[in-house]
Amino acid sequence: MDMSVFGITDKGMVRPGNEDALLIDEKLGLLVVADGMGGHKCGEVASHMAIDILKDYIGKLSGGGDAFIGNVDTQVSRQANLLASGIRLANQAIFEAAASNPAWQGMGTTVVAVLLKDGVAGVAHAGDSRLYLLRGGQLSQITGDHSLVAEQVRQGVITAEEALKSTRKNIITRALGQWQDLEIEIQDLNLIDGDRLLLCSDGLNGMVSDPEIAALLGAYPLPEQACHTLIEVANSYGGKDNITAVVAAFREEKGFVSGLMKMFQRG
Repeated sequence: MDMSVFGITDKGMVRPGNEDALLIDEKLGLLVVADGMGGHKCGEVASHMAIDILKDYIGKLSGGGDAFIGNVDTQVSRQANLLASGIRLANQAIFEAAASNPAWQGMGTTVVAVLLKDGVAGVAHAGDSRLYLLRGGQLSQITGDHSLVAEQVRQGVITAEEALKSTRKNIITRALGQWQDLEIEIQDLNLIDGDRLLLCSDGLNGMVSDPEIAALLGAYPLPEQACHTLIEVANSYGGKDNITAVVAAFREEKGFVSGLMKMFQRG
C-alpha cells in the first residue's frame, strides 16, 4: 500500500516556545507525535527524547529480533508491541533524566505513534495526543485520551459537552517521565484504500472540532495542504497551545499509475 505523508509543528499564538515534536520515517513506516510538558524548555527535552529513543529502538529491531521491554500482548501485531516496548524505554530514560537534573524535574511528554507494515498500523499511545482515521468521509478517533476529563466522560460523571468547557482538560493521567512504570495502550488498525490518518497534539483538537477536522481533511486531499490548513485554522481560533499535525494518505496503487501519482505529488 502506497503512503504519502506530511507533518508540521507550530508554537501557536500564545506560547513563547514549542514543546511539541514529530517524527516521520517513511523507511521504517514510523509516525510519531509527542507533546512535552513541564515548561522552561524541559517539555521540549522530554518530547525530543521520546522521539529519538523510539526511532533508534525501532530502527535497531526493524530487521528482526524481539528484544521486547515489558509484557508482550499476543492479541496485537509485532509492530504494536515494538512501539509499546520503545515507549517504555523512552519513559524510563526521561524519568531518570528528570531525577538527575534539577532543571528537568517534572518534565514529561505524551506520545501517539504508528508503525506500519503490510497494510496494518500498529498503534501505541499514552496521554492525550490523538490518532484519527478518516474513512469514507467519516472521522473516527482511534485513541482514547488519558486525561481526567476523558475518564470522567467514560464513567458518566460528566457529558462530552461539559468536558469541552471543563477547566481540568489539561490534567493528564498518563505521560512519559512521570512514573517509573507506564501503562501504554496498544492496538492494530487494518488500513484500506483511501484511508487517511491524522496524528495530532491537543493544540489542534483543543481548538478545532472533530466535524471541522473531518471537513478540512476532506477538502484538502494532499497531506501537505491538509496539515498547513489545520494549523492555520487552529491559530485563527486563538492558537492557545503548540499545534502539531501529521497526515498520512494510503492508496492501493500499483505499477505505472502509482509512479505517476508519486511524481505529481512531488511536484
